[in-house]
Amino acid sequence: MRFLPVLLSALLLAACATQGVRLSPEQRQTVWQQHNIELARLQHWSLNGRVAVRAGEQGWQAGIRWSKQPTLEEIQLTGPFGGGVVLLRQDATGAVLRDNRGDEYYDTNAEQLLEQVTGWRLPVNALRYWVRGQAIPDLPKELELDDQGKMKHLSQHQWRITYQQYGDYDGLLLPRRIVLRRIADDDGNSLEVRLAVNGWKLEP
Repeated sequence: MRFLPVLLSALLLAACATQGVRLSPEQRQTVWQQHNIELARLQHWSLNGRVAVRAGEQGWQAGIRWSKQPTLEEIQLTGPFGGGVVLLRQDATGAVLRDNRGDEYYDTNAEQLLEQVTGWRLPVNALRYWVRGQAIPDLPKELELDDQGKMKHLSQHQWRITYQQYGDYDGLLLPRRIVLRRIADDDGNSLEVRLAVNGWKLEP
């Protein structure tokens, strides 16, 4: 029974967060830590929406459908690079990319494969965490929480992520509007990714 007061306190703080009550810094941390535990348990999910990528004067937009399971991950982009569908699939054996002409390419890493085929290096492996509003475990980070204990800004792995909007999906708050900016290198190169999520689907 000694854990009951702690559990009730966490539930109360979570309720305050969803109702827009301004929390103290300590309460925000408690809400965030509890939310982070729930995010870590999320192993089966999918999202659909729109993504826009820009580097200097170059850029592209696409519809996106992303599904993640413990042993399989698929990202489907509709309309980038002149049209058609690009499918990026990764499992324990490696990664395969099928371009909009139907040609397939292989590599051991999805992020490297995407760059080899399209010329665009996106943080695919990190995005599976960031897109849920979660930092990459065991890597240095700087984060800022809003008044309700939700992630507002995250700086990690040379990227700064801004969470502009959340939605409630089966009782779990997940991002709906995200802006990711890669910190410019010594040559001044930068990259911006904007993701608008239309919907999440969560499975046990």
